[in-house]
This record gives sequence, structure tokens and C-alpha cells, in this order.
Amino acid sequence: MLVKINDVSNNKVRVTKLDIDNYGSIIPLKELEFNLPTDDDLIIQTLKHSPYAAIFTERNNDDNNDTIILASGMTIDDLNEEKNKIINALNKGI
Repeated sequence: MLVKINDVSNNKVRVTKLDIDNYGSIIPLKELEFNLPTDDDLIIQTLKHSPYAAIFTERNNDDNNDTIILASGMTIDDLNEEKNKIINALNKGI
């Protein structure tokens, strides 16, 4: 899931789920809150120091919030590169 990081605090992270449309526009879909893992400081530091991220989550049966199990930080340049990939793929008919 592609997200914009809004806030990281108290073992929670608030994000905006993003999508990239066929024209390369970034579309905010909805605000979400996820639990942070208690045993993985690398994920927490990645989210604290990145404006955007690609994340993977795992369902948490204890409450309604999923837990982030993998996060890859992204810069605005990385995001623009992803936009260009989508535009180029669509122009090629893929």
C-alpha cells in the first residue's frame, strides 16, 4: 500500500492511503491508522524519517487496527518515478 505519513506517535501511525491514476495524478483515498510493531525499531525510524512509504500490514485480532510488518521509505523523487512508470506502462498498452 502506498501511503503519505501524517504522524508517528504512541505505537501508532496515521497515514493517508494514496493511489496513482492513469494520468500520473496522486489521489488521496482515505485516512488510516495502524499499529507499529513493538519489536522492530527499524520500521518506526523509517516511517518517522520518510514523507511517503510503501507498507505491508498484518491483521491484528486484538483490536481493529492492522500492524505494519514491512515499510519502505520513499522520497518525493521516488514517488515521481512511480508515477512515470505507470504513465509509461499505460502508453505502451501494458
